[in-house]
Amino acid sequence: MSYLEEINEEETDGFCFQIKHKSLKLPRETYLNSLSQYSNPFSEKAVQHLVEDYLDWKNEQGVLGMVRIDDNSDTVKIDAAVRYLTDCRYNKKQP
Repeated sequence: MSYLEEINEEETDGFCFQIKHKSLKLPRETYLNSLSQYSNPFSEKAVQHLVEDYLDWKNEQGVLGMVRIDDNSDTVKIDAAVRYLTDCRYNKKQP
């Protein structure tokens, strides 16, 4: 028996989310200085740390998901998927 057969998926009635992509851009030097505690500042963990700090600073209550980074010569661009809890009444399909 595969372990996949033992997974039970439950309904999440009452929980609706909206996914937004944040496109962030900052100077490479600022990026590296802000993540100096990481041996690899371009790792997913480091990028997520920076984005979580940014969301906290903006007082956004989103949950960070996937991140992608583009390291150009003098600029770092980050694409971050952030999930926000929304009111389900506005997400229901109309009959």
